[in-house]
Amino acid sequence: MILQIFDNEYVTCELDDSLPVLKHRWKKPLPGNIFRDTLVSIQQRYIELSKSYSNLAWLADTQLLGEVDEETEKWFADVWEDLLFNKAGVKIHAVILGEDIFADYPMEKFKLNAAEKYKTHQVQLEVFSDEHEAYDWIRTR
Repeated sequence: MILQIFDNEYVTCELDDSLPVLKHRWKKPLPGNIFRDTLVSIQQRYIELSKSYSNLAWLADTQLLGEVDEETEKWFADVWEDLLFNKAGVKIHAVILGEDIFADYPMEKFKLNAAEKYKTHQVQLEVFSDEHEAYDWIRTR
């Protein structure tokens, strides 16, 4: 069953308790500070939900996100990786990318850096072109 966690003008966040997976879909580009604050809010919900759902996966649909600013790119490496993989304990992370190579580059870079940095934590990261592919991959984890 899909349970809505929250929904605003920038993002929809849902829990699919059948896998389980916490998924969020960005609706449009947004200012860096709002993007970062929203990710932290999703991370907090993940921490709460992971107490009830073991092996909770994280799925981010970034197709409509647009490009992130340089400050956010730096924040991914300096802050976000630790919040996501150490503080929240995410082990399965899937990202759906769009067709804009400039918007996708920071997400690809994040994936490559985090995969290397957290491989000893058994973190699994992958990128996909649609939700169906991402779900198929998550099911095999």
